[in-house]
Amino acid sequence: MLRTTVAPEHSTRITPSWLPHRNHSNSRITFINHHQKSLVVKCSKMTVTPRISVNHSNLDIVTGAFIGATASNTKSLHVFPIGVLQDLRFLWCFRFKLWWMTHRVGTCGRDIPLETQFMLIETRESRNQQQNSPVIYTVLLPLLEGQFRAVLQGNHKNEIEICLESGDPSVETNQGLHLVYMHAGTNPFEVINQAVKAVEKQMQTFLHREKKRLPSFLDWFGWCTWDAFYTDVTAEGIEEGLKSLSEGGTSPRFLIIDDGWQQIESKPKDADCAVQEGAQFATRLTGIKENTKFQKNGESNGLKHVVDQTKQRHNVKHV
Repeated sequence: MLRTTVAPEHSTRITPSWLPHRNHSNSRITFINHHQKSLVVKCSKMTVTPRISVNHSNLDIVTGAFIGATASNTKSLHVFPIGVLQDLRFLWCFRFKLWWMTHRVGTCGRDIPLETQFMLIETRESRNQQQNSPVIYTVLLPLLEGQFRAVLQGNHKNEIEICLESGDPSVETNQGLHLVYMHAGTNPFEVINQAVKAVEKQMQTFLHREKKRLPSFLDWFGWCTWDAFYTDVTAEGIEEGLKSLSEGGTSPRFLIIDDGWQQIESKPKDADCAVQEGAQFATRLTGIKENTKFQKNGESNGLKHVVDQTKQRHNVKHV
């Protein structure tokens, strides 16, 4: 069961140094169904069922709902607890580095890390969790709203929390109406598909993949230089890599020259500084032309030369 709670403002957990400390906000939680009918609840109970029912006689039974929250004060960062999650199986995707996500599985709220971007919860309709009970899957999708972003996280009380933040101390609010979208059903793949479609309709800022035309190069084999060289990519390394692939019978049709060709600052690195979350690759850009590794005789046409040679020698269509 998910039990919604409203807690007074207090510190909830010790967070890594690269993330802000996150405190609860005095709040009320709002559920808005697809008919735009809202319900503000305090200490109510919400049960995950095939149609996500909320214990309130005035709210229609719906397959999905948007969760909103209103705080008693205005800040750039709020944490809203929305329910206790325990003794259930669920999967989540979270941002574990500055630009990477991965997935994990768990059984209680405290398992949910900071920066969780997606959750899929598995429950059974029967409380005794009998094997013949229908399996219900509920997806939670944190959203962007205006200048604010929402993510999910857990705490030591096994609560799921919505963290709402702008990233700018001067950009403040006391509420968000569409922070997280919930959707439930018996087919996990269809639940996720329908949830994304519902969010597409509400936000109108993106298109579902069914409406997108896939580019033709997706049918081709390509090569990205990142895993081979990281930021140490060179013109010679690209040539050697393409030659090796061709000799192995797997000539790529397109090439991605990843990070490492740009002009970047050359500040000395502190050997005693602990590197976290891939920050060793986060270097300030100083120019949009290629760096000396790709310049030919000191001239800034070396990258164009690499591209032209790659297409001519290796029959690469796009670089």
